[in-house]
Amino acid sequence: MDDTRGRIPFALLGVLLLVSSLTLAPTFVGDPVPTDTAVERALDRATAETQSAVRSGVATAGRRAAANPVVTPADTPAGRVLNESTPFRDALRIRTYLRVRERLKEVSHRSGDVTVSASLPQVSNASDLRSAKRRVSVARAGANETAMRATVDDVLLTVRRHGRVVAERRVSPTVVVPTPALMLHDQASTYQTKLNASLAHPGLSQRLTARLYPIAYARGYAQYGGAGIENVVANRHVSLAANGALLGVQRSTFGRSDPAGRRALTEATAMTGVEDLVRGSNGSALAGEVLNHAEYRPVSETPVRQHSPGRPGAGDSMTVGVNDTSDTVFRTVAAPDALNETLADAYTVEVALETERERVGGGRPAKPPSPGANWTLVSQRTTMSVDAVENDTGSVSPPDGWHALDSFGRVVERRYRRTAVWENAGMRRRTAATSTARYHVAVTVVGRHRDRSPAPNRSIATAHDASASPLGGPNLADVAGKAQTRLVGSAGGRDRIAERVVSGALERTNGTVTADRPPGLSAWVYRDLMGLRERVRGTNVTVERGKVGTFEANPPKRLRNRLRARRDGLADVPATYDSAAQKARVAARLAYLDAVDTELSRQAAGRAESERSVRDRVAAETEGSLRELRRGLTARETRVARSRPVPVGPSGPVRTRVDARTPYLPLAELDERRYRALNGSEHPLVARNVNVFTVPYGDAAEAVIGSVPGPSHRVRLSSAATTLAAANATLHNESNATLAAKRKRLRAQVRRSNAELATAMRRTVAAETGAASDSGIVADALSRWDSPAARALALTNGSAPDQVARLAGQRRNLTRTERDWLRLQLRAAISAPETVPTAAAANGTATAARNVAHGQATQALADAGRSKLEQRVNESIDVDGLPAGLPLGPPWTARFATVNIWWVTVRGEYARFAVTASHGPPTEPGAQTTYARDGSEVTLDVDGDGTAETLGTADRISFRADTGVVVVVPPKPRGVGDKDGTAVEESGGWPTAGD
Repeated sequence: MDDTRGRIPFALLGVLLLVSSLTLAPTFVGDPVPTDTAVERALDRATAETQSAVRSGVATAGRRAAANPVVTPADTPAGRVLNESTPFRDALRIRTYLRVRERLKEVSHRSGDVTVSASLPQVSNASDLRSAKRRVSVARAGANETAMRATVDDVLLTVRRHGRVVAERRVSPTVVVPTPALMLHDQASTYQTKLNASLAHPGLSQRLTARLYPIAYARGYAQYGGAGIENVVANRHVSLAANGALLGVQRSTFGRSDPAGRRALTEATAMTGVEDLVRGSNGSALAGEVLNHAEYRPVSETPVRQHSPGRPGAGDSMTVGVNDTSDTVFRTVAAPDALNETLADAYTVEVALETERERVGGGRPAKPPSPGANWTLVSQRTTMSVDAVENDTGSVSPPDGWHALDSFGRVVERRYRRTAVWENAGMRRRTAATSTARYHVAVTVVGRHRDRSPAPNRSIATAHDASASPLGGPNLADVAGKAQTRLVGSAGGRDRIAERVVSGALERTNGTVTADRPPGLSAWVYRDLMGLRERVRGTNVTVERGKVGTFEANPPKRLRNRLRARRDGLADVPATYDSAAQKARVAARLAYLDAVDTELSRQAAGRAESERSVRDRVAAETEGSLRELRRGLTARETRVARSRPVPVGPSGPVRTRVDARTPYLPLAELDERRYRALNGSEHPLVARNVNVFTVPYGDAAEAVIGSVPGPSHRVRLSSAATTLAAANATLHNESNATLAAKRKRLRAQVRRSNAELATAMRRTVAAETGAASDSGIVADALSRWDSPAARALALTNGSAPDQVARLAGQRRNLTRTERDWLRLQLRAAISAPETVPTAAAANGTATAARNVAHGQATQALADAGRSKLEQRVNESIDVDGLPAGLPLGPPWTARFATVNIWWVTVRGEYARFAVTASHGPPTEPGAQTTYARDGSEVTLDVDGDGTAETLGTADRISFRADTGVVVVVPPKPRGVGDKDGTAVEESGGWPTAGD
């Protein structure tokens, strides 16, 4: 055997080892490693110097990149090298490369006759610049990521001896430098993101909302309480709230806000308070409150959340009751015809005859005999006659649910004659057969309560006991007799019915009968319904004000559900009726509750329709929506994050300082002459403030609720009356010919409407009391309201009809129920006048009154003297009487609230926004980096030719914030809203900020 078999020849093994060594060599061996001690020493020293050069270059590049940050790349060869998603970082990488390349020129070490230099490739064009960018990576690093880590790839170290290259080494130094450039850029980007965040996310819109809500509710309720406030939410309040919100976002983002901004906010707050004092106060006490109220001192960046006693906020609850809806329904259910029908149904019984017959003897005759053979039967017929009817006893068991009212029996003897006709060969003959049959007939008159009554069919324990009714009368005792008359008497009597039962000719076997009702039943049930009405009136639910105003809550629907839950207790249906009167009472109660349920369902559906109308109007008038308004409700309660603690970096605490220009962003009306801290562009902040439901009336709230009868150019009498009252008060303080003429026209229309309503009440009093005329009752009752405005308000708020009813009750000696019914009828008579004042007259008067009041306020503001201020505070500028807002509630019945909506949009731009961060080791006291954005171009000489290339722009920080505010006040005619006649308030420069 060959002993080489199974072994590898030595020569082949050598070849394999050689190939393997060539394959592995690139993995383990980098640049040639010099063996010369001087070369090694020079490379080591150069590597260390390269590390220092990179550290220095990165620190310098970071400071310069922050001072001139690229936010938007330029459309230039150099700018297109920057990635659009990371322009700042890419520009920082390029600056780092160029700065490190310059510093590397200083790296040189000599050891004997050996020299070492460090270098990076020269940048000559865009392609080189892109390669240079790719050699550098940057990222946040260190404790709290306040420092920056940078790596520069492939720095070439070249070793020369006597000018000849003897060795090369490539290194990629990584350094961590305590420069906060990346941190500041990320914070500034976060700041701008928050400034432009929607209501659904934390940021300026949410903070603006949180600030505006307390202001709006404080001023809205002051206006509702009688303060002469023209604009509940004016642009001066928007400016104040926006700047406070901006400072709050600064603090949450950078840890601190601009101190100059805080000082300017304090000054602006004081000035806004003075303006509010002059423009809106009717009394010195309220004036002091305007200046001292917490909501008007937002010098802190944290929004005020508490509310003063008596001035609820959007999140507070309000009580909504059934209120006058109970009267509206009562007029329908308790009307004489309707109530009589309900009571009659309770006293009405379904009756029927149940019959049985049984043959007790005899029967029908057999077939008559044939005359003979070959006769054919042609026809035959049977005739019947009653031979006798005898009295007997008998009854039929009533069906389920019925009970017997009466029973009787008869024996009927019936004679039959059967006649046959025969034919044979053209001849005809008749033959006959006779017989007598006896039948026993039983008849029972049965009855049951009528299903049509709202009252459940339950037994009446004393139904046929005439003495058991609480009101006297026959109870249902006369039902049996009436049933006999209706079913038995009308059919010819008992004998005749028995005959018809036998012959099968009984046709009418059912019907209804109504028992006689006690004379006092209607009044008794009416009084009972009055008590139920008051219990229903007092039914209420608790809803959040803001959710009512944004139509997120539907009070009528919740009231309906609440009443349904209470229905059993309100109806008070017993297990067994103790009398027919009690069943009638229950029937009336259930009829009333059913009607209230139907009305509340209608109102709930109407509120849904109003929601659609409001949604359309908000969309048409603003850039908002009900959905965003609801988000605003949530946003106002969003807890603002506290300022973050000072971060500690590799070299100690890193503190930031914000320096904004302008520190306080003013609207056009707030300029440098009034606020020393202000500077920068003319319109750094612009605002658009839309009050959705302000005057004029005809095109806003009245149209939405659709409650004014007749042409759409008319307004409610209550709206016209409050406008007239405001004009009267304004003319009392200052004469004005234009206002006087407008007031005269409106007063004439209000008087005409008052006269029509008085006539309607006179007719009602005469009709309900049976008198030929009202005998001066209406005139005497209305005499206490001597002015047209006061009388119109008394007529529309129910005071006048109630007074007429009281006086009529005294003079006509009316019973309690008669007085109550008269009151309801009087209210119904004036609920829809044939004519109401025109929108043109109301709006013209309102405009004239506003102009006079505005002139007074403007003059007072220009006087600028404390004594003059005090004088104006104590004078009455009575535009607060003008109505505004959207009434919530069913038309022509009691409203449960008045709502108004403001949609606010602000846009702004900082001329320069800078953030400075302290950093550095103890050996570098005062070291800091400033990040600034001012909209300037960012240029850099990237190719060393002495001409700077444009990388991009340091875009200014700009923003847009939108929010909606909903204010809900109780239902008084004056309502809530801006009353200066300007539904849309736009500041100077709108819609472009910074110009």
